Amino acid sequence: MHAHAVFPLLCCFLFPREIRTAPTAAAHSPALRDALERARMLADKISKDVPAAYAEGSTLDLPQQTGDLQMMAVALRIPPAPVLKPLSQHFDMDTCVSRMAEGVRMFQGLLGVLSTRLGGLDGLRADLRDLLTQIAKVQEAARPGGAETDRDRDRERDRWAGMAAGLHGDYEAQAAAQLTLTQLRSFAHDVIRSLRAIAAHRTLAR
Repeated sequence: MHAHAVFPLLCCFLFPREIRTAPTAAAHSPALRDALERARMLADKISKDVPAAYAEGSTLDLPQQTGDLQMMAVALRIPPAPVLKPLSQHFDMDTCVSRMAEGVRMFQGLLGVLSTRLGGLDGLRADLRDLLTQIAKVQEAARPGGAETDRDRDRERDRWAGMAAGLHGDYEAQAAAQLTLTQLRSFAHDVIRSLRAIAAHRTLAR
């Protein structure tokens, strides 16, 4: 074999070229996978437990028209839950998990106010507390330092003073409970879908 033919072959063996392929997704860490699964199980439990709390917390027959329900929610100072969109370039994992935490804190505040007037909400409050813990673990495992802060918790506690003052009678308290629990169940379903999407999504937000 001629020298000019041998040299390229030696280069291939001694100095292999870097092969560029499509970026492979980083595997989730065991801590992140565990936190995602625990959070999903808690969200599923909350969704399934809402009807029992709904039945115990309110005996009202609220109007079913969306417009009427929205007007009632505004009157009772019940905010809409944060929207959880499908994962995308503009709605990444960090944003999704932050929205989850925001929503859980919101429902903790709502149920905290309502529990001073109605029974049957302690189980959901405990599950929401545990769910927020697992969401914080998801944030920490995916991006160290990304969990909620004391400032977040203080802001949420101050947020509900106005709502508590507006619950003058049993009707307002029961209506607020029914609207809150209906919204909580829908939010729990969205959380479950989002957690499954994150678990299936191979790349972690940086």
